[in-house]
Amino acid sequence: MRKKALFSSIIVAIIIFPEIAFACATCYGNSDAAAVEGMNKAIFTMLGITGGVLSGVGSSIYVLNRRAKKHANSLPNQKDTIRR
Repeated sequence: MRKKALFSSIIVAIIIFPEIAFACATCYGNSDAAAVEGMNKAIFTMLGITGGVLSGVGSSIYVLNRRAKKHANSLPNQKDTIRR
């Protein structure tokens, strides 16, 4: 019910104020402007930072998983129950 009300209010707002549905001045304007080039560089920078952070988190999880398996396999009584 809430989703339907939210969706309906967004549609009504777009119908009443159609200028909010238009693109921003940077996207709507000249594609060779300096502001557009700066925006593109900012987007690629944010994607690079996000990718770097996600890669770091993923590699940390991988390393911790490897260390946990190595430690579990080194325990004398647990070798039978560890999956490899």
